[in-house]
Amino acid sequence: SLCLSQSRPRQQNVTAIIFVAASSSYNMVIREDNSTNRLRESLDLFRSIWTNRFLKTISVILFLNKQDVLAEKILAGKSKLEDYFPEYNNYQLPADAVPDTDEDPKVMRAKFFIRDEFLRISTASGDGKHYCYPHFTCAVDTENIRRVFNDCRDIIQRMHLRQYELL
Repeated sequence: SLCLSQSRPRQQNVTAIIFVAASSSYNMVIREDNSTNRLRESLDLFRSIWTNRFLKTISVILFLNKQDVLAEKILAGKSKLEDYFPEYNNYQLPADAVPDTDEDPKVMRAKFFIRDEFLRISTASGDGKHYCYPHFTCAVDTENIRRVFNDCRDIIQRMHLRQYELL
C-alpha cells in the first residue's frame, strides 16, 4: 500500500508505481475545469509523483496507453499535436526510436514525443535513485499487454535484486 499523507508516509512495501497516461488525450480537456489539457495534467501529476520527497527511491512503470487512438488521430490530421504542444514542431526522434511493423513515421514521431515529455521529467533530477520504465500500450491488444506485463515482472524482479544489492 502507498499512503502519501503529510505526517506519516507508508511506502516501505512499494516496489514501483504504475502510472497510466492516455497518449491520445493530447487534444482533450479535463472535466473539472474544461480548460486544462488532459495530457498536460497527466504530465503535471507525473511530475508531482516523481519529485515527491517520499517517493525518491520508488521507480515508475509508465504505460502510455491508447496508442491505437493516438495513431487514428495523428493520421486523420484533424487535431494536430503541435496545436496543443508547440514544442512538437522542433522535436527530433531520439536514437532509440524503433518503429513497430508498418508504423507510419508521423505516428512514431508523435508517440516518442509524448514518451520523451515524461522522460524529460524523470531525467531532470538525475539522482539515479529511481527510474522510469516507459511502455507503449493498447489495452485492447492482448499480445501487447502480455508482453508489457512480462516486461514489468522482469523490471520488478530487477528492482528487488538491486534493493538487496544482488545486481
